[in-house]
Amino acid sequence: MGSGITFLLVVLVIVLGMLVWKMLDKSAPSIQLRTELKGIGASTPVELEVRDAKHRIKSVAMELSQGGGRTFALPLAGGAAPAAETSWWKFWAHPESKAAYSGRVGRKELPDLQEGRATLRIVATNDSWGRFFRGGQSELQMDLPVRFAPPQVQVLSFPHYVNQGGAELIVFKVSPGTSESGVKVGDSFFPSWPVKASTPETRLCLFAYAWNVDPATPARIVARDDAGNETVSNFTYRLFPKQFRSDQIQLTDDFMSRVVPPIMSQTSGLEDQGSLLKNFLLVNGQLRQANARELIAFSQKTAPRFLWTQPFIQLGNSKVEASFADSRTYVYNGEAVDHQTHLGFDLAVTEHAPVVAANDGVVVHAGFFGIYGNTVIIDHGCGLQSLYAHLSSMGVKPGDNVQRGQTIARSGQTGLAGGDHLHFTMLLDGIPINPVEWWDPHWIHDRIEKKLAAYK
Repeated sequence: MGSGITFLLVVLVIVLGMLVWKMLDKSAPSIQLRTELKGIGASTPVELEVRDAKHRIKSVAMELSQGGGRTFALPLAGGAAPAAETSWWKFWAHPESKAAYSGRVGRKELPDLQEGRATLRIVATNDSWGRFFRGGQSELQMDLPVRFAPPQVQVLSFPHYVNQGGAELIVFKVSPGTSESGVKVGDSFFPSWPVKASTPETRLCLFAYAWNVDPATPARIVARDDAGNETVSNFTYRLFPKQFRSDQIQLTDDFMSRVVPPIMSQTSGLEDQGSLLKNFLLVNGQLRQANARELIAFSQKTAPRFLWTQPFIQLGNSKVEASFADSRTYVYNGEAVDHQTHLGFDLAVTEHAPVVAANDGVVVHAGFFGIYGNTVIIDHGCGLQSLYAHLSSMGVKPGDNVQRGQTIARSGQTGLAGGDHLHFTMLLDGIPINPVEWWDPHWIHDRIEKKLAAYK
């Protein structure tokens, strides 16, 4: 009898100990904002993720208070994904749960909200026995500025002339508190940069009308502040539409046999389509599009200022074999099998001719790059970059500073190249633009230097 009682007491002590341990559990969910929240505007989006590695998420609440007055609850949409079920007796199990929530905060949601500052508070609670069965709780609290007036934009430069496929520069001033500004053309946004670090409100912005953008597409300045307020502003410019050349490329088995296998062997993710022609079409289409997306990614590696002071230079004594935005029809055995646009200049001199940097800058890529073969990309600041492709060899590496006229590589026929030459183009925020403008000292003076002279 005594041993039985002792056993029951031991079990009771263990159970009570576990209960106390569970009740003293201090674990709580984690709260992570999906996008940085810098302020509150007319209706600012709030997106967050809540995770708990041990318990289920019980509730998530958001509220706002201002000036020590009332606290206002704000609705959140979303919820937790179902967590894996565990048996009741597996008290040691830790089912992970996570939830995504979104909401909005601003004068639209709270008409009595005033400009100034306010405190946003987000509270997440799990279903643990912690805090004496109330659940573990975490809190994210932010003191934020409240602004309702959108940024102000004042255009400082004129005139603005832009060629289809080319670029232009505009100088404008934004009001304090503006966190992002630039020019939007169609689906493309071209960010602005401070003319001088000491006056960040005065901005320069290179923007382009890509070769394939409808000339009727408007260009507008877009400015956003740290509270999410946005201004869209028109400015005066004149666009000159351009008709680009058309060309035919005769495909041969010899050409495809030479260029396609090396590209596929050095590019992950390309699967053999079962025929030489199908593999060529895969490279010329799908890989070309993937390379275009990568150029956008390379554009993020840009300096916040111009790294150059002189006009860009063309490869010396070179013969132009193909121009910018030539529309190409690929013909195989008398049948048109593909259509693509050639977004650069093909420049030929001699076999393995020295290739020089078109201007001062920093190398952001030097290596094999899909349809371009061995490629060097140089950043010149403010989203402007130059690309050198089909190289036989490269003499620079990412991070190298290069000078205008410095030999960086040798021409070749790597990638989709029919013979030894340099494929050269200029890029603005990853979008190919016509190099001819950047080779022209008069264009550089009128379109760039003259506009910036008053603010240097």
